[in-house]
Amino acid sequence: MQKPPQAPLREPARVWIWATFVVLLFICVPYGFVGTYQPLVFGLPLWFLVTLLGSFLLGGFTMYVALRHWRLAAFILDED
Repeated sequence: MQKPPQAPLREPARVWIWATFVVLLFICVPYGFVGTYQPLVFGLPLWFLVTLLGSFLLGGFTMYVALRHWRLAAFILDED
């Protein structure tokens, strides 16, 4: 007997995850440092260090969300 078709499972849209992604993406683009290279920290412009830190945080947060909040077990176990 065949299973009745089920609606595809959707991941829950969590507002705090999307808000964190937006904030980290905003940090990665140096809007506040347009046209300047001062101040220098360890010989590098501050905007470069802020962008680099934001990029690492964005990558780490993406890994955290993928490993802890992205539920793929339903799709893996439902193979035909």
